[in-house]
This record gives sequence, C-alpha cells and structure tokens, in this order.
Amino acid sequence: MYLSGKINKPAVIDLLIILFTGIILITYNYRKDMLPDGLAFSVQLCSGWFLFRILYTYFPSFPLYTCVGILLFGLVEAVWGLGQLYDFFPSKHRLFKTTGSFMNPGPYGGFIALLFPLALHYWFVFKHTKKWIGYLFLFVGAVCMMVFPATLSRAAWVAAVAGCLPVLLMDTPVVTRLRIFWRRHKRKSIITITIVSILLFGGVYGIYYLKKDSADGRMFMWKITALAISESPLKGTGPGGFSAAYAKAQIEYFKSDKATQAEKLVAGCPDYAFNEYLQIFLEQGLTGIILFLSLTCLIIKNGIKNRQIGAAGSFLALSVFALASYPYRLWEFPVVWIMLGTVCIVQSGYKTVEKQPYSWKKIIPSFLLIAILCSISITGIIKQKEFYQAEREWKKQRSMYKRKAYTAVIDGYAGLYPLLDHKRKFVFEYGRALNESGEKEKADSIFGRGLEISCDAMFYNVRGRNYYEMGEYDKAENCYIKSTLLLPERIYPYFLLTKLYADPANYQPDKMVRAANAVLQKEPKVHSMAIMEMRAEVRKILKEKGISHE
Repeated sequence: MYLSGKINKPAVIDLLIILFTGIILITYNYRKDMLPDGLAFSVQLCSGWFLFRILYTYFPSFPLYTCVGILLFGLVEAVWGLGQLYDFFPSKHRLFKTTGSFMNPGPYGGFIALLFPLALHYWFVFKHTKKWIGYLFLFVGAVCMMVFPATLSRAAWVAAVAGCLPVLLMDTPVVTRLRIFWRRHKRKSIITITIVSILLFGGVYGIYYLKKDSADGRMFMWKITALAISESPLKGTGPGGFSAAYAKAQIEYFKSDKATQAEKLVAGCPDYAFNEYLQIFLEQGLTGIILFLSLTCLIIKNGIKNRQIGAAGSFLALSVFALASYPYRLWEFPVVWIMLGTVCIVQSGYKTVEKQPYSWKKIIPSFLLIAILCSISITGIIKQKEFYQAEREWKKQRSMYKRKAYTAVIDGYAGLYPLLDHKRKFVFEYGRALNESGEKEKADSIFGRGLEISCDAMFYNVRGRNYYEMGEYDKAENCYIKSTLLLPERIYPYFLLTKLYADPANYQPDKMVRAANAVLQKEPKVHSMAIMEMRAEVRKILKEKGISHE
C-alpha cells in the first residue's frame, strides 16, 4: 500500500497522478481563464484518486463494490438506451434515437463498450462458485449487447474487442488450447490464421467505408491537431487552448495551398481533437503526454499483475476508445477512469483478504489526508455549483434572445458573463445581442473572446459583419477571408465578402466578382433555402452593378 512508506509501483503511479495534475495547473492560462470549470474538475479528480486509494487501503473488498457500481450504472444506461430505441424515453439528440444520458451516440457507445470486459470477467470468476452472481453479470453483459449495435460507433466496437481480449486470454485456458492445437495441427492452424487475417482486414475495410466521410474527417482533424502541436510541442497551449490553436493551424494549412479537395470538403470546426492523446499533447505539451501515457501503461500493467483483469480490460477499452473520440471531455469518463485506475493497482477484491491491524500512527495521518481531500473536493463543488446555477439562469433567459428582445438579453447576460465567458454558445448570443443593440465596440470584444474559446467560423463572420457596420472595412475583410480559409467550401463568408466589396463606400469590382462566383459556383454540402436566397441576392447585386454572369 502507498501508506506503508515503501517505494513501490502504486506509489509511482500516485506520484505520476500528482505530477500530471501539476502540469495541468502550470500550463493553464489564468489570464484568459478559458476552462475554469475544467480546472476545478481536474483538481477534484486528483483528490478523488487518493480518496479511493485510502478507502481501498482500509476496506480491501471495496474494489469489487466499485466495479459492481460501475456495472449497475452501465445497466441503467443500457436500459435507458433500449427505452429510447423503442420510443419509451426521449433521445438527447434530435438526429439519433439511442444516446442514453449522453448527448451523442458516440460517447454512449464508448461507455457501453467499457462494461463488457468487467461483465465478462466477473462471469468467469463466479460462474463455478456462485452461479447466481455469475448469471447477474452475464445478464448485464447481455442487456448491454442488445443496445450496443444501435450506437453505430466503430471506435466503441474496436474498444470493446480490445478490452475483452485480455479477459479471454487471462481468465480462460484459450492460450493453452491454441498452443496444443498448433502443435498437433500446424497446417490447419496456418489456414485458420490466414482466413482470420483476411476477415479482419475485410472487417477493418468495411468499418472504414461504413462512414467514410466521418473517418476521413477524423483523420484530417488529427492531421491539423498535429500541425498545431508542432507550434508549441514542449509547453502546450494549456487546458482550453485546443480550439484557438486548431483554428490557427487549419487556416495556415489551407492558406499554404497544400490541401486536397477532399480535405476541404471534410474540414470542420471541431470542439475536440477526437483523439485524447493528441489533445493532451497539444494542451499539456510533451511532458504532459509522456506522464499520461506512462500512467495509462502502468495502470493496465498493474491491473493484469494484480489479477484485476476486468478493471484492466475496461481501462484498456476506455484507453482505446480515447484514440478516436473525446471521452475525457465528458465528466462520466474521467470519473470512471479514476475508479478503474485505483482498482487496477490493488489486489483482487473478490478474494478473501486477511484484515491487517492498523496503528493510530497510520490512521490519524490518513484521516487528516481525507479531511484535506474532502475540503478540496467540496471547494470544487461549490465553484461548480456557481457555474451550474449561471447556466440554468442562462437557459431561462434564452427565451428573450429567441424573441429578439436584445436590450433585455444584454441586461441579463452581462451579469452572467463573468461565469459563462468560456461557453461558446453563450458568448455568441451575448455578442450578437450587443451587435443588434448598436453596442458595436463591446460586441467586438465579446466576439474576440469567442475566437479564443472556439474555432467556429461563425465568430469570424459575425465579427466581420460587426466591423462592416462600424465602417472598418479592412478589418471586416480580414475576418471574412479567415472564415473562407478556415472552411473553404462554405458559401456564407463569400456571400458576406460580395456584399462588402459591393458597398459604394468600399467598392472593389474585381474582388466582388470573384467572391460572387464562389457563391454561385461552389457546390454546397447540403442544399437549402438559405443557399438559394444568397445566390438570388448575389445575382441581384451583380445585375445592379451591370456585371453579367453565367
């Protein structure tokens, strides 16, 4: 145990947890303060790690209860998803039926995926000793399997297979049987391996082409994130710095004319890198990613060594899922990461553990540490409660924004801004309300904040329009051009440029024609009434200027 004072592997992992939290605190940009709630949550997670460690020290059976708790929560999620699938419960997303308590089927599928190794492991553990308990774990796995295909998450399928693999290898005699089969039937084994390899290759190919555009889009995100990392590989941007760094890197990439047409088509403005390791590298720098990868490897290694095969398999599944999604940006996954990680570095909880007597010399420091950790967590909860209450108040006031009662919106949003200036949608609404109310200078400041916390091209568009209305045409042009570089295939910024160049106070006919041609000739991803209206207005502008067009 880490309280014994000896240098051991769990103590090394504890030290790495402290160091990684320290890197987050050191790299954070306190002046811009782009992720205040996330910073508080990171400190809470560190406190939670050590609270679980102390709990497992004095109550050796608790790791088992932790795993059971995760499975029960997963069962609730699986039933919730089944209810959504059959229209008993409402979905959290307007385009997808099955999301559980999540806002998207992707993370939901990832959460269900990490339950399979736990359920499978405890089924193997109890099926011969306490069959009824074993069947309960089998039931949880079966319910999860019923809803799992509906998530359509390729990353979750890969994660589930990766997580269950160590369980099958460690909890069953499959390795021994395969060795015996190899010695007795080498020819059949080679044929079998060849067939399985072909099937696996076909499966990977099929998974890729199942949603090819989505896969291409993700690979493009990783490419741009890697380019952003190269700008500051040692220091990183700090927590919350992903969006601005990503936008800058994507603008520079398209500006260089190295991009293919396919890349232009799949380009977007993501909130996350869809690869946690790349995002950690970008935000926490080289030291941060080395610490995090070391933590991940040591936790899985200790889980296998300590015969916590289910927890290790689930932790592996989560780590694999993080390669192609954003689980650590949602509170559920980091909490499960802490729970599974602490389970992995203690001995198997389902075995009978002899109770060790503890002296007051060990108990008193432990209770003092618990008091400190609880104080830190409570302080974080109080701070997060402020953000939560501010968000609730914002949701109440949004009805005025939708009714375009901008004066009332400004009065309400001004008080919430200090707590919600890291929320992209809130900042956008506040800036737009200021713009519509004629407070252009203040709106410009708010839109500038939006560009610090988001890579959404609409912030360039609205800031450019704000400049245009202020008569600052050069600044407006710069914003619109950056928008076209960020998303080259979007038509709206070219429409704004056409209007800018057509203005009598800033008339530039050559530039106007080029922008107008882009509006008229670019093929939109989705045809809509808005596209038709923009094209009609552009034709009208060209006609008024006496310029013919095809």
